[in-house]
Amino acid sequence: MAKDTDMTVGNPFVLIGTFSFSLVTGNLFQQLYTFADTVIIGKKIGALGLAAVGGTEWLIFMVNGLAIGLVQGFSILLGNCFGEKNEERFGIYYQTAKKICLVMAVVLTAVFLMISGSILKMLGTKDEVYPMAKVYVDTIFLGIPFLAFYQLFSGALRSRGNSRVPLLAMTVSSLCNIFLDILFVNVLEFGIAGAALGTILSEFVVMLICGYFFYHDQRQTVYDRATTANDRTAAARLFRMGLPMAMQSFITSVGGLIVVNRINQYDITFLAGYTAAVKLYGLLEIAASSFGMAAAAYVSQNYGADRTDRIRQGVHASVVMGVAVSLVCSGIMAIGGRSILQLFIDTSDMMEAVLGYGFEFLKILAVFFPFLYILYILRAVLQGINNTVVPMISSFAQLAMRLLCATVLTRLIGYEGIFWGEVSAWLFADAVLFITYRMDMKKIRTGVL
Repeated sequence: MAKDTDMTVGNPFVLIGTFSFSLVTGNLFQQLYTFADTVIIGKKIGALGLAAVGGTEWLIFMVNGLAIGLVQGFSILLGNCFGEKNEERFGIYYQTAKKICLVMAVVLTAVFLMISGSILKMLGTKDEVYPMAKVYVDTIFLGIPFLAFYQLFSGALRSRGNSRVPLLAMTVSSLCNIFLDILFVNVLEFGIAGAALGTILSEFVVMLICGYFFYHDQRQTVYDRATTANDRTAAARLFRMGLPMAMQSFITSVGGLIVVNRINQYDITFLAGYTAAVKLYGLLEIAASSFGMAAAAYVSQNYGADRTDRIRQGVHASVVMGVAVSLVCSGIMAIGGRSILQLFIDTSDMMEAVLGYGFEFLKILAVFFPFLYILYILRAVLQGINNTVVPMISSFAQLAMRLLCATVLTRLIGYEGIFWGEVSAWLFADAVLFITYRMDMKKIRTGVL
């Protein structure tokens, strides 16, 4: 099961396609439980429950993104070490990253549990939604340590070309989450807290699975015997790679929180419709993130092995496959989007308004969806060649467009400005990333980078 894959040799289409397929399958199961989450909440708790979850998503993304971004940066360095065939350095980086994750998890959990209520108030969370929103985010934040170590273990496995164990873990975790949602929300009637509890218990399961296979497979290697003499140097390098990626997620989430603040000025039906559309959009987005992770693993290994001739081939393969999949997703949103949205709400007097807002958003997303896939791939490629600063800058580009559309465009065309802010953020970020990619590849060819 836990078999490493050397991505410095072989056909890039086959390597990235196979790696991506495993991640897509695993992430699909992971997103299916969030999809099921929303269906269960919408059917059992109603539009208020749906609005509570939708109003907290960007706050949760902010916190989780800090942890995930930092650890993804660590996995780039681990991939470089694997490409170099330097197991001792891999061990040093891994042991140092483990200590950082422990401290980070404790700090993030404590801080955000203390300030979650203030942030929700600042976002303009409606009074009728606030109690459920507060319970939901606080419960989710209790699972930050599970999330951090799951990301560390799965990131270490992916850096070695192993996408099979993360696939197994996410599949088991997702099925577990769906079962727990039904148990806690429908049977035991724990309400919104039950949905959040099911999520963090599932994160615990996926952490255990990835951790077991990583240590079981690597127990004879140098990882646990790695010297800690260079901890400070290793920590500095890990932070230099991970912090820009963490900030990238943080900046993106700030834009999202601004949008949430603006959305909270509209009625509950708009927030519920927007939330339902975002859930479907998130389900269809998983292939984009999977192609990005595959490209990062491929590029980081080849960059570490100094096989720069293969990087451009890998980018071409990733973009061709990514755009093809994105067009299928666009068709799903444009043709079947309204029917799928009906799964989320069971309140007849609100259904038409909720569906109207949600489907309108999906139609706009469908037209521009290939650009989202290109964004994920280009960002991952730059990170794979150790350029984490420009991907962070691209997040500022996204923030600028979301801010502009949420505060200015909505005054001109109304709520549709929120929808156009999302696709404008993709397009602006794509421009920044593409220009930088071309420049960096030229430097690699000339030996400057």
